[in-house]
Amino acid sequence: MTTPTISHHSTPTPLPLLELIRRKEAEVKRRLASERESAQEIIAEVERKARELVAAAEIQGQCEGEAQRRAARAEIEREAAAVVAQARTAAAALQRTGEARLEAAIAQAVKFIVGF
Repeated sequence: MTTPTISHHSTPTPLPLLELIRRKEAEVKRRLASERESAQEIIAEVERKARELVAAAEIQGQCEGEAQRRAARAEIEREAAAVVAQARTAAAALQRTGEARLEAAIAQAVKFIVGF
């Protein structure tokens, strides 16, 4: 005759529904906190990169602005030199005309005085 076997395997008792809900809620809260922390790290990194880009853009803008300022100044100096050259040419022409008229006026005066 065989003796009946007794099994000591006990089936785990299921957790109460409320405990399952609490565990799930805690798990979701942990994941949410982890995601929030990751998002804050990403935002901080993006803000840091944005600040670097803005700083680089400001430096580049200053360099380009300085180059444009120098180019504009050079153009203005060229224009000013052209105006001065034109003024000198005009002044020389006026001086030559004035000298010619002065000589003619002196000659006229001499004729007037001598012929008088």
